[in-house]
Amino acid sequence: MSIVRSFPWMTKRYSAIDGRRNRSVAEWFRGSTKKVLEAFLPAEYKTSVTPEYMSYMKWQFVHNTLGAASGVLSTQALLYAMGLGTGALPLSAAINWVIKDGFGQLGGVLYATMVGQKFDSDPKHLRFWSAVWLQSATWLEMLAPLAPHLFILIGSAANVGKNISWLAMSATKASINKSFCLKENLGDLTAKHGSQATAAGLLGTAAGILIGATMDITIYTLIIGFVPISLLSLWGNYKSLLCTITPSLNLERASHMVSEAVSVDPHGQLALDPYMLKSPRQVSEVERFMRETRHISPNGMLPGIALLPDIGKIHRELPDDVGAEHKQAIVAEMVSSAFCPQTTDRTWSENYYIGYLAGSTANKSRNGNIYLWFSTQATSRDMLFGLYHSIALRQLLGQAPGIGDADAVAELSDQAYHFARHSFADFGESLIIKGWDISTVYLAKRSDLVQVGVSKN
Repeated sequence: MSIVRSFPWMTKRYSAIDGRRNRSVAEWFRGSTKKVLEAFLPAEYKTSVTPEYMSYMKWQFVHNTLGAASGVLSTQALLYAMGLGTGALPLSAAINWVIKDGFGQLGGVLYATMVGQKFDSDPKHLRFWSAVWLQSATWLEMLAPLAPHLFILIGSAANVGKNISWLAMSATKASINKSFCLKENLGDLTAKHGSQATAAGLLGTAAGILIGATMDITIYTLIIGFVPISLLSLWGNYKSLLCTITPSLNLERASHMVSEAVSVDPHGQLALDPYMLKSPRQVSEVERFMRETRHISPNGMLPGIALLPDIGKIHRELPDDVGAEHKQAIVAEMVSSAFCPQTTDRTWSENYYIGYLAGSTANKSRNGNIYLWFSTQATSRDMLFGLYHSIALRQLLGQAPGIGDADAVAELSDQAYHFARHSFADFGESLIIKGWDISTVYLAKRSDLVQVGVSKN
């Protein structure tokens, strides 16, 4: 006779104990998972961040992990270049290390001075290139053992690249993190981003140490281990940025946003269709952030739009069969009509200037190019209005290919201006409804702005 059969109550008791034990393990696992999520994800992340955040975080984790691993290997290469395998660190090596760090920090300061407002206008562009700078720097460090006598030069150049990368990453962090917020939780999201980066760094460092420890340390084996890690790190950064939505307007995003919303009806009149304006999410799917955009490319018979061109170089865009003096005269006439329009209907409160050169073949245009400048007094509203006017004029010129008469161009520009002035309020309201932030428009740097009668060069 078994004990359980003799004492039936024991079955219930031990079943209850086993149930409590099973439940406690499950609860412990759920509680541990919850704590991990709380450590690495914003509070209420299912409702407090955009759907793209999880994909962004995943690919940034891949990028940071592999970046840390490549950093370990490049540091090993630097130490190898100083001959640390044969003895203690000599004083000269320590001095060299300090010197290269100093040059690197100076490079970061100069970079921040040059870039300025672009950290806000082009965060995806600069974030992408920050990863390229970082991996380029680690590549230089990997090659240091091949020329140990150039250690200071190579190390300093690498450190400049690293400082530029770290500065760009930190400067773009706020605007990128803000784009994921659905609530006022930017601080929480930023803190969790730091936790994710720390965890990825620790994991990548451990992986780099493991890879380095399992290889026969020579410069060639280090490079073999480094190359795939470096390339995968860049790929992870690129994939993460595809998940990022930027609600502010620069030229690239603005051109995609309004590309199908302004058209010419069968009666030759301009029309705005607010429903055809693209949202930030729609624009992010087609945005090209690997390069900086300074013009809207021509499309069929639609002319291109060049933003803040150098007046002294526009003559180079005319065909070679046009004489040099004639080129200068053509450009001078266009600039004069742009900065001093003859119409009495045009107000000057917008602080922008539009010109059109039918003979320009820049960017492979078949119907000339429009040129847009902003004055030193231009506000974000002026810049957005000027671009809107330019896009309206572009549509009209697309319906009149080959037009070269200055008076005819001025008439079309006036028509585009009146359309822009009467529809701009609806245009701006529609942008806000679509989710765009138009409080600050990033179309020009302050140093690129011009004054009437004074070229920017």
